[in-house]
Amino acid sequence: MKFAARIMGLALALLILFSTASYGQVNNIKDRKIVIFIVDRVNLNDYVANDLPNIKYLMENGTYGLMTVNSDGGRTPENVYMTIGCGTRAVGSEKASLNFNASEIVNGEQASIIFKRNTGIKPQVFNIVNLDFAQIERNNLTRNHIVVPGLLGALLKQNGKTVAVFGNEDTDVEQRRYAPLIVMDEKGIVDFGDVSDNILKRDPLSPFGIMTDYNLLYQKYTEMKEKPDLTIFQLGDTIRANDYYKYAMDKINERNKKRALYEADEFIGKVIREGNPNTLYIVLTPLPPSKDMGQKSYLTPIILFGPGFTKGYVTSDTTKREGIVTNTDLMPTILQYFDIPIPTFLTGHPLYNSGYKGNVDKLLAESHKLVFNYTYRPIFLKTYVVLEIIILIFALLVLLLLKKYAVYLKPLLFFVSTIPLTFLLLPLFNYTSLSNSIVGILFLTAVAIIAIHEINPYGYYFYAIIGLVTSLVLLIDLVTGQYLLKNSFLSYDVIGGARFYGIGNEYMGVLIGAVLCFTTMAFEIFSNKKLLLAITTIIYALVFYFIAAPSIGTNVGGSITAFGAFAVSLLLLSGKKINIKNLIYIGAGIVLMLLGLFYLDSLRPVSQQTHIGQTFALVKSHGIKSLLQIFERKLLMNYKLIKYSIWSRVLLTLIVVLLILFFKPVGVLSEIFKKHTYIRICFVATIIGSILALIFNDSGIVAAATMMVFVGPMLIHFVIDEMS
Repeated sequence: MKFAARIMGLALALLILFSTASYGQVNNIKDRKIVIFIVDRVNLNDYVANDLPNIKYLMENGTYGLMTVNSDGGRTPENVYMTIGCGTRAVGSEKASLNFNASEIVNGEQASIIFKRNTGIKPQVFNIVNLDFAQIERNNLTRNHIVVPGLLGALLKQNGKTVAVFGNEDTDVEQRRYAPLIVMDEKGIVDFGDVSDNILKRDPLSPFGIMTDYNLLYQKYTEMKEKPDLTIFQLGDTIRANDYYKYAMDKINERNKKRALYEADEFIGKVIREGNPNTLYIVLTPLPPSKDMGQKSYLTPIILFGPGFTKGYVTSDTTKREGIVTNTDLMPTILQYFDIPIPTFLTGHPLYNSGYKGNVDKLLAESHKLVFNYTYRPIFLKTYVVLEIIILIFALLVLLLLKKYAVYLKPLLFFVSTIPLTFLLLPLFNYTSLSNSIVGILFLTAVAIIAIHEINPYGYYFYAIIGLVTSLVLLIDLVTGQYLLKNSFLSYDVIGGARFYGIGNEYMGVLIGAVLCFTTMAFEIFSNKKLLLAITTIIYALVFYFIAAPSIGTNVGGSITAFGAFAVSLLLLSGKKINIKNLIYIGAGIVLMLLGLFYLDSLRPVSQQTHIGQTFALVKSHGIKSLLQIFERKLLMNYKLIKYSIWSRVLLTLIVVLLILFFKPVGVLSEIFKKHTYIRICFVATIIGSILALIFNDSGIVAAATMMVFVGPMLIHFVIDEMS
C-alpha cells in the first residue's frame, strides 16, 4: 500500500504543478471585413526579388511569414484548398475545381440545373456552386478524424456573414476554380461573386493566351453597394505562368511570372487604397511553384495587414514558432476576427503577431534550413538505423564465432548510443549543407566517445555518462525554447507538419531510455541506496513533468510511457515485485494523471490549448467516437510504421540479438542479471516503457526503438565483459 500511495501521491503532486492562465477575448469591432488575395504558385523570394511596392509595403508594415501546405492526401490544389476551408487536414475530389456561377452554361446546361440534379438544392441565380460536392463529402467521410466540407462558409453564414469569390485560374482548355472550396458552405454554395470566364480577357502573349481582367475585377468589387464580409480574389495569372513553364523558353517564363506579379501587386494596391481601416487584408499562397515542389520546398509566403497585425513575424499556437504557421491556421484566424466561436476539432489556431520584427533575409535563411532538414532528415536517419542494424548483427556474429575479438566491438556500441546526442547538438553549428552535416556528425560523435573513454576506458559506465549528458541537454533545451529539438534530424520537422514544438516521439524515447540508464546504473556505482532512491524519484518526477506539461513537452503518449516506465523502475528499485496489485496501482495512477492533464489544459481558451486540452474538449463536444477515431488513427499509423518503417527493423534486430544471447552462450545474460540486479531493472523498465510507447503513441515503434539505444548496446557490452 505504501508503494501505491507513493504512486498516487506522485501523480497528484505533478498535476498540481500544471498551471493555467487566463486570456482575454478579442475585442469585437463592428463592420469588420476580410479581403483575401490569392497569389498562388509563388515563393517568398519572388516578393523580395521583384519590384512589388504594394506587397512590400504590406510586408514592411504588416505581419508576414511562411506557411506549410499540407492536407490529408497529396499536396494537390483540391486537397490544399479544401484543407484551408475545413480548418483541418482534408481532401477534395478529382473534379473539385468545377465551381461555376449558377447562371453559367456548362455542357449546354445551366450550372444551377446540374447542381440541383446532383444535390436536390436549387441555388439562387447569383450563387456560385460546386458541381462535385457530393463526391467531396464522400471522400472526407472516410477520414479517421472529423472533417466537415464547407465548414468555414457554413459558420460564416450561420453568423450572418456574407461571402464573395472573384476570379479563376482557367486555361484555354481547362476550367480550374479552386478558390470557392475555401468559403463554400455545407451545401457547396458560395453567396455570390464571379468565377466565370467573364473576368478574363484575351491576350495573345500571355500564358494560354488569356489573363485576368483586373480592371473589370476592380470595377465589380467597387460597384458593390455593400461589400461582402469576406471577399476572395483569385489572381490567377501567377498560376497560369507557373503551369505554362514547360511550353515556353526560360526567359519567356521569367517574363510571364514577373508580369503576373506586377499586375497582381498593382491590383492589391488599388483595393487596399479603396478599403477601410476595419478591413483585414491577407495575401495568401496555397501552393508553392512547381519547381519548388520538385525540390521539396513546401513553404509559401503569407501576409496579413490590418487591425491587430502590425509589423513583425506571424505565428500561431499551432506551431509556436516565429515566422512559421500552417494552412489550417487561416480558418481559425477568420473566425476569431469575426468573433465566431472556433470548433474544438479544428487542428489550427488563430494567427497573430509574434512580436519579433525580424527581416526577410532571416526568414529566407530559416526556410532554407527547414527545407534542408526535410530533404536530408530521412537520409541521415536511415543511414544511422542501417548502421545500427549492421553493428548489432556484426556484434552477434563476433560473439558467437570470434569471441577473442569481441572487445573491439565496444567503440561501435558506443557509437550507437552517442548518435542521438550528436544529432541533438548538430544544430548549434552551420549544418545546412550535406558536407558540413557529415563532418559535424563525425566530429561530435568522436569527441563524445573519446571524452568519455578518457573518464572510463571501455567501461560500461559509458552508457550512464552518455545517458546523463543526453538527458541534461534535452531537459535544458526543453525549457529554453527547444531550439535543438526543433532543428535536429532525429526530431520532428516543420514541413511534415506532424509536430512543431515540445518533444517528439523520437527524443521522448531517447530521454526515457537515457534517464532509466543513468539512474539505475547509479545504484551499481554508489552505496547509499536510500538517498539514491529519493534522488531518482525526484528525477523521474521532473522528467515526467517536462514530457507531459502542455507548456513544455506536450506529449500525451510520452507522459503515459514515462509514468509507466518510471513507476516500474521505482517499484523494482524499492525491492518490490511486479504483480497484479502493483500493476493496477500504476494503471490507476496513469488514468488519474491523464484525466488531470486533459482537464487542466482544457481550462485554457481554445486558441491557447495544446492537442491535450483539445482532445478533452473534443470528447466533451463530440462524444467517445472522436476519441475512438484518435485511437484508430494511432493504430493505423503504428501498423503502417511497423510494416514499412526502418525503425521496426532495428527494434526487431535488437530483440532477436538479445533473445539469442539469452540462450547462447548458455546463460550468459541470466548470469549478468544475477550479478547486476540494477542492469536487470533498467532492462525490464525499458521493455515496459517500449511496450507502452507502442500502445499509446501514433509513431510508437520509433519511440520504442530509440528507447533501446542505451540498454541494448549496454547489455551486449556486459556480454563481452562476461565472456572475456
